[in-house]
Amino acid sequence: MHKILLFVAVLCALPRFNALGQQKNQLEHYSDSLYQQLLRVDDQASKAQALYELSFFWCDYDSTQALKYIAEAEQVLGTMRKSSYYRGLSYFYRAAVYFDSAPLQAKQLYLQAEDQLKKIDQKNNVSAQKHRARLWGSYGALLQREGKSDEYVHVLLNKVIPIAEQLQDNILLGNNYQNVAMVLMNLQGYGKAEQYYEKAFHLLQGRKDSDEQLLTLYVNAARNALFRQDVREAKKRLNKAEKISLRIPNSSYIPIYHTVTGSYWAAKKNMSKANIHFEHGLAAAKRQQNKDMTASIIFDQFTALQEAGQYQAALDKLLAVLPYVRNKESLRNKQMVYDNLATTAVKLGRWREATHWYEAHKKLSDTLYQDKGNARIMELEKIYQTAEKEKELLRIKTENQGHQLALQKTRMWVGVLAFAMLILSFLSFTWYTAFLNKKKLATHKEMLLEEEIKNRKQQEKLNLYNAMLQGQERERSRIARDLHDGLGGILASTKLKLSAVAANANPQQEAAKTTDLHVIIEQLDHSVDELRRIARNMMPESLLYMGLEVALRDLCNAMSHPDLQVDFQASNLREHYPQDFLIAAYRILQELLTNAIKHSGASQVWVQCSQVADKFHMNVEDNGKGFDPQHATMTKEGIGISNIRNRVDILNGQLEIDAAVGNGASFHIQLNIHG
Repeated sequence: MHKILLFVAVLCALPRFNALGQQKNQLEHYSDSLYQQLLRVDDQASKAQALYELSFFWCDYDSTQALKYIAEAEQVLGTMRKSSYYRGLSYFYRAAVYFDSAPLQAKQLYLQAEDQLKKIDQKNNVSAQKHRARLWGSYGALLQREGKSDEYVHVLLNKVIPIAEQLQDNILLGNNYQNVAMVLMNLQGYGKAEQYYEKAFHLLQGRKDSDEQLLTLYVNAARNALFRQDVREAKKRLNKAEKISLRIPNSSYIPIYHTVTGSYWAAKKNMSKANIHFEHGLAAAKRQQNKDMTASIIFDQFTALQEAGQYQAALDKLLAVLPYVRNKESLRNKQMVYDNLATTAVKLGRWREATHWYEAHKKLSDTLYQDKGNARIMELEKIYQTAEKEKELLRIKTENQGHQLALQKTRMWVGVLAFAMLILSFLSFTWYTAFLNKKKLATHKEMLLEEEIKNRKQQEKLNLYNAMLQGQERERSRIARDLHDGLGGILASTKLKLSAVAANANPQQEAAKTTDLHVIIEQLDHSVDELRRIARNMMPESLLYMGLEVALRDLCNAMSHPDLQVDFQASNLREHYPQDFLIAAYRILQELLTNAIKHSGASQVWVQCSQVADKFHMNVEDNGKGFDPQHATMTKEGIGISNIRNRVDILNGQLEIDAAVGNGASFHIQLNIHG
């Protein structure tokens, strides 16, 4: 068994992996200590960097707290945050917050960070290059989570490692050589993996500041040696890992050290010592509250027990792993566990149970593996039928042992009957399988037809809504023009005439009449201002003549007031866009800000707009009271969500709502510029 669950490989590949296995109160104490230290820093840039790193520390535990520290860092920076360097840092640390909860958003933010940081002179800003290496490592780890291990290796070899070589950072370079080795090891390329482990050893050995990296390296290289069946080399590396583990007993990699040591003793056929180390590893993983690592250790226990021929105990361990993999998105882990459950059940002679697990494995497989699954199920069914027939033959043989001639005749007929039944069973099974496939195909076609009808109805609804919106916008434009050019001109003319009358009034006239005249002129001024505000709100001139960025910035400034600060940031926006897109983007942000003012009770709203290729990204976040997106009231129109969603759908865009009661709300919108 040379496959391992992907949990551990991902954990080791991530540069964001935190080695502190602490309880929540310990984490808060550690965070407060860091915060008190940074308060004593006077330099703005150093304090902002410390706040960003504090956000990075919290992103695994409390995303709200992490975003709070990012906002505080940007406040400390002031106007400095508009530089390419600090924009890149902002994108990078925000991506870390969304790493687990919104991986697609995280990938977009990592790419935006790369766009900013790569503009900086590589020779004069080492920090920018280190952050580039970190963001590409995290981006590649997200690719690996999607099952794209080859793309992850490509990112490591062509993005991260060249940056590390340019920086001459041996620790960074050694860690990423190890990441490449781990991916190759998981793909069963043990020889190539060994080459990269050796490169990492060459860079990290003898460094006093790399105990954590060396412990990880020795343990993983020992596992690779076991896969290559080089038990002596595995023992040497585990001995060195043991010495390092005594210096860093709280390392997050202690559980993996114990599980690899357990696998070593299992290879030496000493299951007593193997189980001791496996249990030590499980205890350490549970203390760290690391469920993924716990599942990986249990799976290694299964592997050792299976190779030792203890199939019942191995099956129990697999069943213990099952709840972990069912709660994860990794299709590969589920397939591996189901396949091993079926194989182990076969070795225990439990044919029906094995068939059940192969059926579960089959549902998760793609077309390439589906045929293989069908063949194995048919093979199990044949074995089961054959076993039943053999039992029947033995019973007949025992009952008729005294009648040799009759027994031979019976054997002949039973053989013919068994063969006929086997053929009949095979034909029946083939017919039944074809019938099921035909039925599934018909059901699938019916579902596709229903989906097509549903899509057409939805498209017709969107077309109708789009036509209605276009009509509304034309009517708004006409009314705004009439108000501004018609009624506005009349009011302005009336004001001028009244002003002339007031200027030419006889000073001997009553003072009260003159005062009333000036009051009327002042009221006309307010009326003209209100008229212009209404006309601008219905169709802002800045949107038509100054461009999208200026119009959105004006809208944010107009929405701001003493109790609500709206912070607007734009990146890579064009000067010219199609008019339909301009209006839609403006109305979406206007609706979101109106909702925030009316319903959220927020004191701060952050608006970020950017463009990547033909995609327009809009992120609106507030620190208000939040809401439950799944609540029944959210499905009803009335607070603008339906209007926003319809406008997004018209532009073939995507809308993600990240909100919770008491934790503010975030709206992540992606629009296609050309619809």
